[in-house]
Amino acid sequence: MPVMPIRKLFLRIAAAALTAVSLAACGGRTVNKKNAQELIAQSPLGPFSKEEVYVKSVTQTGQRDLIVEASLHAAFRFEKVQGKWVIREVKLGSRPWENLENILRALEQVKVEETRKLLDQVANALERYRAKRGSLPEFKDYVALSDAIFPDYLTPLIRLDAWQNPLAAFRTGPNVIKLVSAGPDGKPGTSDDIELTRTYPP
Repeated sequence: MPVMPIRKLFLRIAAAALTAVSLAACGGRTVNKKNAQELIAQSPLGPFSKEEVYVKSVTQTGQRDLIVEASLHAAFRFEKVQGKWVIREVKLGSRPWENLENILRALEQVKVEETRKLLDQVANALERYRAKRGSLPEFKDYVALSDAIFPDYLTPLIRLDAWQNPLAAFRTGPNVIKLVSAGPDGKPGTSDDIELTRTYPP
């Protein structure tokens, strides 16, 4: 297992956590490299010393959103398995060592829950559409379905699952719609697919 993909994974986690921390802590102040560094150092990911955090860039993406690209000090504990070195544990800043498989499994579960919520939002939007228009929209695929309910019944537009893969939609009966995510493996039609089937009143 190469080191760089795991390192990038944890930097993505850090960036996501920083967004929430920065908005809460800055009170509307402009976030620059210096206070972004302070926020990361004091975030739940740390604590880090300032020397352990290098902020490359800060990009404002909206009134309440920003992206901070940063490098963090991380330690990795390897174990030799059948002649190959495998990462077993990771340590960020002064936090305790964490089992890598447990972290990755927890992240996948979070994405599963996020995707279920997205499908539920789409299903509820279809209910509002049907209640106002008297019938479900006609569609050939998920893109056409989402176009029919956005923006009057669904905002923001939802087209991707938590793994950034496209969603699918099928009419399985006159008043039945099945919404599908390909799940963690990104391959439709496998055992980890996430599905929501809802029957709407005629």
